[in-house]
Amino acid sequence: MEFNLKRTPVATLSYSLDTVSEQPVDIDFTLPDYCPDIEKLLRCKLTPKIYSRNLSGGQLQLDGNTVVSVLYMDSESRRVRAVEQTVPFSAVFRLKDTPENYALQTSVKCEYVNCRALSRRRLTVHGAFSVCAKAITKGETELYSPEGIENVEFLTRDVELTTLSALGSSQFSVGDEIIVSGKPPVELVLDSSVSARITETRVMPDRLSLSGELTVKLLYLSGTDSAKPERLDYIIPFAEALECEGLTDECVTCLNLDVMSYDIRLKNDILSENPLVNVDAKLSCFAAAYHPESFSIALDAFGTENVCEPEITRVTAPSDTNLVTDNFMLKDALQLDDSGISEIIDFTAEKCPLTVTASDGRLSLSSKLNICILALNSEGEPVYLERSVDVNRELEADGNSFSCPEINIVSLSYRLADNNSVELRCELSCSIITSRSENLDIVCSVNCCDDKPIRKKSCALTLYFADKGERLWDIAKAYSTPKNLIEEENGTVADILAEPQMLLIPTV
Repeated sequence: MEFNLKRTPVATLSYSLDTVSEQPVDIDFTLPDYCPDIEKLLRCKLTPKIYSRNLSGGQLQLDGNTVVSVLYMDSESRRVRAVEQTVPFSAVFRLKDTPENYALQTSVKCEYVNCRALSRRRLTVHGAFSVCAKAITKGETELYSPEGIENVEFLTRDVELTTLSALGSSQFSVGDEIIVSGKPPVELVLDSSVSARITETRVMPDRLSLSGELTVKLLYLSGTDSAKPERLDYIIPFAEALECEGLTDECVTCLNLDVMSYDIRLKNDILSENPLVNVDAKLSCFAAAYHPESFSIALDAFGTENVCEPEITRVTAPSDTNLVTDNFMLKDALQLDDSGISEIIDFTAEKCPLTVTASDGRLSLSSKLNICILALNSEGEPVYLERSVDVNRELEADGNSFSCPEINIVSLSYRLADNNSVELRCELSCSIITSRSENLDIVCSVNCCDDKPIRKKSCALTLYFADKGERLWDIAKAYSTPKNLIEEENGTVADILAEPQMLLIPTV
């Protein structure tokens, strides 16, 4: 006869889609008539943007544009100029299955870009960007617990595991009209970047309230005859509520915020000589919440009336899930080229993904910052430089599995120490979800052989001389006697004997 143990589902993350696709970008184009001729290329940047995503019919479709922007020095005034081209793209991913309730997580990243001037007015660009797409839903890992099974003894253990309690994702827009004050008016945008970070979260029943900042950085000309570009940094605060059914105060929440796309336009006001800068950004947010839960599992079993064989299955379950955060300051001295820098026009930092390793209760975090410098040399001509800065950080934390590693730039400042070096100060914040994944060999069913009864001893008690280190459970199993009866007959007995001991084994 087979006895099935009570099955208890444990909610876990399950992926119907988890893939990365590389999209090529290959274009040739000629400068518009209003752009002056190219004397020297300074920088080429590739910015992919997702404008829409649709999951239906078993496939996820992402549509967007790739913006190729080129900074160059013109041949007439030898000043910074810019040209931009937009290339549409569409990426389609087929899912293993189509879940009813799901959360989407998508992101894009430039992999590489090469630009070459075929002539003073013609450019060729070759590059690629990656599209990461995930469709996430609630899956189940089954645990088993013994309930209501007679004449079978179970070796049980209470475990505290982490279960997935809430899952959610949303898209929302953040926008504002920037009034430029204290600076020359914006007439031509040369370059732009938009980043977002969450500054505060507040948990409500089945809902997560988010507060954050959208950071807009512009490099612009106040006129086509401007001697040099101007910089504008602007912060747009935002607030958003994310629906997460099952979310409570006890949960540990993993968050991911990504800028899907953004548009920056100049809006001329007939009543003002200073054009407004209109910013519209589309953001996506993903959240997964976990909470601890206690379970009783069976590690072994034996019969007291008939011979029984337990069926063992292995499950992997996470436990001890925590959110680890850290803020720190990075300082470095960047060596520039030998041409001599007289003035820095623009100084930006691009973050790279965060890599995490663990050893002896410590987390080692590593990443890189790509520093982009637009400057004037000693002759007053624009030059462009890139430098890579290593980011390394160690934190005290336990765990053997990690999720949602995030690193964000909180603030960035610099000082031109001399014409060949720059002192960098960058405040960074990082966060990561840590957990301990445990492999458990547990009993899922017991097969009791009705035709194999256990032969009973004629005596009421058996003397057993146990050695040091023996387990009481193994002794009970060998004699087909419940462990609690041995404990009652002998008083307090340790589960693992610390020294040799004589035990009285009752016959059932």
